Amino acid sequence: MDALTALTECGGAARFARLERLVARRELAAAVRGGEVVRPSPGLYALPGCPADVLAAAAVGGVRSCHSAAAALGLDLVEPPGAPHVTARPRTRATRAGVVVHRRDVTDLDGCTDVLTTCLDCLRCLPRRTALVPVDSALRRGLLDVGDLLAAASRLNRRDPRRALLRMVDPASGSALETVARVDLLDEGYALRTQRVLEPAGRVDLVVDGWLVVEVDGFAFHSSPRQRREDLRRDAELTRLGHVVLRFDWQQVVHQRSWWLGVVRDTHAAGPGAGRVLRRGR
Repeated sequence: MDALTALTECGGAARFARLERLVARRELAAAVRGGEVVRPSPGLYALPGCPADVLAAAAVGGVRSCHSAAAALGLDLVEPPGAPHVTARPRTRATRAGVVVHRRDVTDLDGCTDVLTTCLDCLRCLPRRTALVPVDSALRRGLLDVGDLLAAASRLNRRDPRRALLRMVDPASGSALETVARVDLLDEGYALRTQRVLEPAGRVDLVVDGWLVVEVDGFAFHSSPRQRREDLRRDAELTRLGHVVLRFDWQQVVHQRSWWLGVVRDTHAAGPGAGRVLRRGR
């Protein structure tokens, strides 16, 4: 087997101890001299342009995990992965600068931890308000079901904070932004309904206490004039039904948590007001 094929079969990077079973040493050396293969550090070989997280996993003899695996598996994240997270076997000791290494036995899914393990790792490593984003994403895409997560929760230590987070998952969540907003509102103690249909307005993101509608707008689905016009129609119909509508965007929900929750808090404290009277009179 030639060096390029061997490295491709290894996912793009591998240590020599693994490659020597697949390719002759002289062929590997020739590929390095010819620039077809690079050697980022002693004993580590890779295809040119190999991603940093793949290199990190190969360097410690492990697989991508946590948010690094979530990104590779196509799960939603609020922020791009920072330092690579990888998981290696418990008895290994290899490390790499700038890499977070977890150690335990895992199932390898094309160089990543499996979806369930990845989601559980994200619940441990990511900030609380964003940790459910990849989990809801896996549910939304049919990669997991709620039963998988409940079974996983039952196996966790009773003091493990991930048990409480797993009770907050929502397969109906429409987006990463909605998941963040839902977690924030639940942490504030509000009673929520998600993805509720309120005709003729249509489906709304979040309803607090049956009357306060919270819509969270990602740029991809709310940026065109047509989409803006539809949002205005929906807001008008919801107001006609007696609901109070608050609409926030990605920047506000993700980066201005105190402000947007303050708006919800003050609006909720003021009550439905005239909107409630209008609804009773219909």
